[in-house]
Amino acid sequence: MRGFYLIGNYPDRETFVRALGMIEDYGFDFVEVGVPFSDPVADGPFLAKRAQMAIERGVTFRSIIETFKEHRFNLKTYVMTYSNIVLANDPAWLNEVLSEIGFDGLIIADLPNRMHWFFRNRGITLPIVHFATPESRYEELERLKSVDSGFIYYVSVRGITGARLELDGETKEKLLYLKGKTRVPVILGFGIKDRITAGVALEYADGFVVGTEAVRRLEEGLDSFRELLKELVDIKK
Repeated sequence: MRGFYLIGNYPDRETFVRALGMIEDYGFDFVEVGVPFSDPVADGPFLAKRAQMAIERGVTFRSIIETFKEHRFNLKTYVMTYSNIVLANDPAWLNEVLSEIGFDGLIIADLPNRMHWFFRNRGITLPIVHFATPESRYEELERLKSVDSGFIYYVSVRGITGARLELDGETKEKLLYLKGKTRVPVILGFGIKDRITAGVALEYADGFVVGTEAVRRLEEGLDSFRELLKELVDIKK
């Protein structure tokens, strides 16, 4: 699985929709749709600033939902958000709406794997993506082998989005420990920005997600975004 993270309706709704169409046309597998949040603890300075800009332009979770009600794409689609936003929008209602639209799951950046029950008890039946990190212990990785949450999101770096991709020996070992042994793909995120880093990701994981660089290119314009897609579309494992 190969995909992109974009901030919903950013830099504007039309550009966002066209970018999703391009991701589909180039044959990529999925998109993470970021919901702008005022305290995005997992985001680096670039994405945090863009999230604030999106908020100032009137982007809300509900406006993003309206976009997907009007436009459908042949892509797996995941909401990337934070616990406060899910709670503020009534989890049961949100689950019903996202399911009707065709979303494939939720990525809740500040929700530990062991706390998924918190939202399950509040009406979330959509898959919630599990995380793994370089700090994950092997007993935690062992538990991930049985999950069926769409994919396992392996955070490649110790830090925030936009960081440089540097896989140390222990991280490579843990990725290979998971790869091929789980029910779902292991997707590497954070630090993937070009052909070289995407190629490294595919050596150790089942796929990758491009975030900061995707938002940066889209902000530059659709031509720049298209060049990024062309660069990444035919990378071999």
